[in-house]
Amino acid sequence: MGFFKRRRDQKKLEKVLEDVQISGGLEQLNHQGQAGSIQERCERVMENAREIDDGKKEYYIVTSYLNDIELLENLAPDQAEEIHKAADYVAKLNLARDQFLNTSKKISDAQFQMIQRQEEQIPDAIKNLRANEEYQAVVKRDMQYLEGEKQEWEIQKKDLRRLRRRMRRDSFLLLFGAATAAVLLLVLAIGFSYELRYAWMGVIAASLFGAAYIVLRLESSRRDMQQAEVNINYAITLLNKVKIKYVNITNAVDYVHEKYHVRDSREFEYQWDLYQEAMREQEKYRKTNEDLNYYYEKLVRLLRKCKLYDSRVWIEQPQALVEQKEMVEIKHNLLVRRQKLRSRIAYNLDIVKKERQEIDRMMKNYRKNDPALLSLINSIDKMAGMDEA
Repeated sequence: MGFFKRRRDQKKLEKVLEDVQISGGLEQLNHQGQAGSIQERCERVMENAREIDDGKKEYYIVTSYLNDIELLENLAPDQAEEIHKAADYVAKLNLARDQFLNTSKKISDAQFQMIQRQEEQIPDAIKNLRANEEYQAVVKRDMQYLEGEKQEWEIQKKDLRRLRRRMRRDSFLLLFGAATAAVLLLVLAIGFSYELRYAWMGVIAASLFGAAYIVLRLESSRRDMQQAEVNINYAITLLNKVKIKYVNITNAVDYVHEKYHVRDSREFEYQWDLYQEAMREQEKYRKTNEDLNYYYEKLVRLLRKCKLYDSRVWIEQPQALVEQKEMVEIKHNLLVRRQKLRSRIAYNLDIVKKERQEIDRMMKNYRKNDPALLSLINSIDKMAGMDEA
């Protein structure tokens, strides 16, 4: 929660070690029987002394925060109410900001930046794209209709060609039939002396009627084929014009699709709506940050009037100033932490005392007047707080 910032001060220990090494006291002891053991014990005591020193610093910080809590709990009602209101604003604005930051983006950053660069042109671009897509659909329908008409006339032209081929074939059959009938009538008339005047009249009439029918159908199909060819050419001319329009409008539509990275005007309009929503959210976020900074400073000013050890730490946990349950939990954690620090300090102090007794015993036999070792031991006593006893 921002309460515990351990500050390890190793400069004092490093200086002590440096003094000992420069003086040569420990190096000289290494050449003697138990000098190395004394050096090892001194280094071990240094580590424990450093733990005691760090523990005392942290103990002071924890105690200071507990004193701050006690001051906050005993504030005058009007002063407490003012702090409560400012902290409540900070907590709510923090929540609103976190919700904005944790909300998944509906529009990509690239799409947002692209629309932002051309924000003024986007509404007209959407309208133009929608109109062009509608016109493109109309032209496409016209093109499909003309294509269908052209194919229909081409089919009719093929049918007329087949009819003309059939009429020519029928004309040969008619000629063959008339010739066969004429030969047969001649044989009957000459060989058997039959009276075949009416038969001849029938054969001639049938031949003339068939020939006339074939000629009329051929002439009619010829005219129909000419008309079909005219209609096909006209349909092709119109179709080419429509295709040019379709190609031009399609190029215009595809250019807008590529430029704005959309598939159609509906997606373009949807992206525009998402962009506007994102802009509203950004404005809301900006306003929230401005309000948050204002209430941050206001809360800090109010807390500084209370002469707290650390006023800004409450910016990170304003809920504790609003809800009593949160404050009770923080106070409990601090008390537990302080008790653990007491135990750690007492544990290390006990080790230092035992080691110091052993060092004193060894110093009686070895270099008890060595200035370097005496300076080192005095520094250890100061760090462990034993010189205060």
